[in-house]
Amino acid sequence: MNPTFFFVKRPFIWLLKWNSIGLLFLLGLLSCNTEIDTDTPTAGAPPFSGEGYRPIYMGKTEIQKISTTAPQPLRKPGKIYVRGSYLFINEQGKGIHLLNNADPRNPQKISFINIPGNVDIAVKGNLLYADNGRDFVVLDIGNPADIQVVKRIENAFPIQQNPPYIGYFECVDEAKGVVVGWEKVKMSRPRCYR
Repeated sequence: MNPTFFFVKRPFIWLLKWNSIGLLFLLGLLSCNTEIDTDTPTAGAPPFSGEGYRPIYMGKTEIQKISTTAPQPLRKPGKIYVRGSYLFINEQGKGIHLLNNADPRNPQKISFINIPGNVDIAVKGNLLYADNGRDFVVLDIGNPADIQVVKRIENAFPIQQNPPYIGYFECVDEAKGVVVGWEKVKMSRPRCYR
């Protein structure tokens, strides 16, 4: 046997073998379809009724603006915290109502703390902890008339990918901003279902 033929042929067979495996792997990846067929309902999903949830977006700089404004009506209240004679009532997705509860039979609305995208709050001592979209914020509530942001931890929470409701919804597009809520609207069959 010619030694030159052996050394030339051997690397060629090895290269051919690994290229075949690589080609099969590449073809396998390319054959995976990650797109959802919009004409076929998701397995187990009910028929589409023509209504679904659309994300409400807000820009990052806009969402980070926490301010105290005039009292607002309670529309979608969440948790309630008591600190001394004050009540802090969460307004889902919007912020916190501040009420003076010195006379429990006649609570007085004082102000509204605008915290876009706020869903949850907790209070310990003079500090109020809240989510602000994807950020975690700490507010000093020692003086309820002058509430200040003490700390902000950006991107502390995952991106809100789906509404807190079961049903069809428009998929989140991070390029449009931060999701601060969801609205039910008439739409063409969206690609996402939960």
